[in-house]
Amino acid sequence: MISIAEIKEFGIVGAGGAGFPSYVKLSSPVEIFIVNAAECEPLLHKDKEILLHKTEVFLKGLNECIRLVGAKRCIIGIKGKYENLFQHLKTCCDAQIEIFPLNDYYPAGDEILLTYETTGRVVEAGRLPGTQNVLIHNVETLYNIGKEEPVTTKFITVGGDVKNPMSVEVPIGISFREVIDAAVPNSTDFGVIVGGPMMGCLADSLDEAVTKTTGGLLVFPRDHILIRRFKTAESAKDVTAIGKSACDQCSMCTELCPRNLLGHPIQPHTVMRSLLFSADPFEASALAAHTLFCCECNLCSLVSCPEDLYPAQACIMNKRALMKDKVAYKGEAYNKPHPLIDYRKTPVKKVMAKLDLVRFKNHGPLVDFKHRPKQLKIMLTQHIGAPAEPVVQIGEGVTARQKIGTVGKNLGAEIHSPMDGIVAEVTERYIVIET
Repeated sequence: MISIAEIKEFGIVGAGGAGFPSYVKLSSPVEIFIVNAAECEPLLHKDKEILLHKTEVFLKGLNECIRLVGAKRCIIGIKGKYENLFQHLKTCCDAQIEIFPLNDYYPAGDEILLTYETTGRVVEAGRLPGTQNVLIHNVETLYNIGKEEPVTTKFITVGGDVKNPMSVEVPIGISFREVIDAAVPNSTDFGVIVGGPMMGCLADSLDEAVTKTTGGLLVFPRDHILIRRFKTAESAKDVTAIGKSACDQCSMCTELCPRNLLGHPIQPHTVMRSLLFSADPFEASALAAHTLFCCECNLCSLVSCPEDLYPAQACIMNKRALMKDKVAYKGEAYNKPHPLIDYRKTPVKKVMAKLDLVRFKNHGPLVDFKHRPKQLKIMLTQHIGAPAEPVVQIGEGVTARQKIGTVGKNLGAEIHSPMDGIVAEVTERYIVIET
C-alpha cells in the first residue's frame, strides 16, 4: 500500500493539467472519487492507451486512492463511443466501480462539467469539486500512483501532420524534437502545439523539454489555421484591435460557453464589448470580473465565434490582470444549469471540422519508444507551487529514479533523474544530465 508521504516523495502531480501535487488532493476524505478519462480534445489518445494496455497498474493506483480518501463511490467517466475500451473496463473493474459513458462533446473533460455529468452536482462558480464532496484524478496520475515509484517518464500522443501518429512513454527531460522524430513529420516546415488543439500552446522551440504535464505534441503545417490563430492569440494588441473592430455582439460565445451553461456568471460577449472602452493594447476592467470564472477552454474563440475573433483571450487577459491585482467578483452568482444545457454542447466532430483536423489520422496507438536520448534537460518547475531546488552538483553521477531536486516543506513536487548519467549543468531553472 502506498502512503500520502510516498506520493509526495515520488513527485506525483496531476499529469493531465497544471500539475497540482497529488498528495495534497488525496489528504482529505471525500464521498465520490471520479476518474477523468474523457480525453475530450481531438487527436489525443494516450489516456485511452494507458487504460487499454496498462490496466492493472491503473486500477492499482485507483484502488489506492479510493482507500486513501475513503470514497464510498467511484466513477470512471469515459466517452461512450469507445465501445471496446468501455467493455474492457467493465470486465476488469470491480462491481462497485461505475463506468459512466460520456457523450462526445467538448470540453467533457473539464472537471466542473465532469462533476455535473456524472453526479448531477453543480460546483459553484469559482469553487472546486471538493465543495461537492468530489475528487477528480486523471488516468495517468492514477497510473503513476499504481507504479509506486518516482515519476521519471511521461506518456505523450504525437499526432497531426505525421506519418505515424502514436502514443509513447518517454523519459522526462527529452526534447520535443526527439519525440516528434519518432512519428516522422510529413514536412520539415511545421509548427507544434503542446497539449491539445484547443487548450494547448505553441512550442517556442523543438529543443524544449518534456515535463510531467506534457500530454501531446501535435504537428501542423505552418499555414494551418491553428498555428495562425494561436500566433495571433499570443498578441494582446492584436486581440484587442480585432475585437474592437469586428465584434457585432451576436453573443454566441456566451450562449455556447460550457461554464455559462452550468449557471456560472461568465459572459464572454460583454468582455468583447468592454474592449471598446479599453486602452491599447489592453486594459483590464473590474466590471468584467466574471472573467475570473473562465475555464480557458478556448471554445468561444476557436469554434463558437462566427467571425473567428478572440473572446477567450479577452477573458483570459482580463482574468489574469484581475488576479494579479487581487480583484474579486462581487456580482450575482447564478449556479443553476441552463434549461438547454443538453442541447448546446459542442460535438467533437464540429470542433474537428471547424479547425481543419478531419484530414489528420485521429488515432495514436501505444508503441515502444526505442530512442535513447544522449541528454536530458530536467526542469525544476513541472508543477504548481514552489520550484524545486537542485540537490546535485555538476560532475556528480546519478542513477535512475534518484532525487535531484526538492521543494522541501513547500507546496510542490520532488524531481528525480529518469536515467543513469552525469550532471552536466545546474541552474535555477533546470538540471542537464548526460546519459
